[in-house]
Amino acid sequence: MTLLTIEHLNKTYADGTEALRDVSVRAADGEILAILGGSGCGKTTLLRLVAGLDEASGGVISVGGERMTGTHRTISAVFQEPRLLPWLNVEQNIGFGGQHLSAEERSGRTAALLDRVGLAGYGKRWPKDLSGGQQQRVAIARALIGHPGILLLDEPFSALDPFTRGSLHELLLALWQEMKPTVLMVTHDVDEAVFLADRIVVMQPRPGRVHETITMNLPRPRDRISPVFDTVKRRIMHAIDRSLGEHGRIGLRQAAGELSPWW
Repeated sequence: MTLLTIEHLNKTYADGTEALRDVSVRAADGEILAILGGSGCGKTTLLRLVAGLDEASGGVISVGGERMTGTHRTISAVFQEPRLLPWLNVEQNIGFGGQHLSAEERSGRTAALLDRVGLAGYGKRWPKDLSGGQQQRVAIARALIGHPGILLLDEPFSALDPFTRGSLHELLLALWQEMKPTVLMVTHDVDEAVFLADRIVVMQPRPGRVHETITMNLPRPRDRISPVFDTVKRRIMHAIDRSLGEHGRIGLRQAAGELSPWW
């Protein structure tokens, strides 16, 4: 069943900047869909529109077949920064995401999530006393406490070290397996997208448009160092390369190094 439908979405800002043009994307119930693309392709703008944090210039966003206007209770988000409330302790921050629940149910889900994200015993601590990875675990728990139908991820692991990032990838997949939300994830990390996603949408920049959609025919769990994983990564990199045009390709070659195996 298609849970999230984005049809002919456009976004032009007041200064005339065209961020998105005619973007159409569908995400099935329980699917992990990753959005990849170069700078200026409107990845975060798309996520903000789905979250109801901004208004589209045209097009339709539907959840479960119903047109969405404003924010939607079945949608939760995790951002690049954890955005925890400093005046609330850890368990209160998690519970903040479940204010529509009864106090008893909110307390029970908070305790269960603290355990699942590896922070049992941390409930009374303050956000400032946690590491970056621990803060992001709290943010993920807060987003999931209400059992959302759709989970939006705006590069939530990009500021973390590789070890912590890999650990949170595994945690996210474990929680997704249990709750099966539809996940719409914006990332610039090809490895992350291939490891997590069922499908990858490659965007073309200025203005943001859908360039190519690629299905991941990789069984889980996925081995990052396997030859087939490497082959899929190369396919995605070449799709991004094509989406950027000649100017973008030159820039990426210079950034990656002329001897990079991707080119």
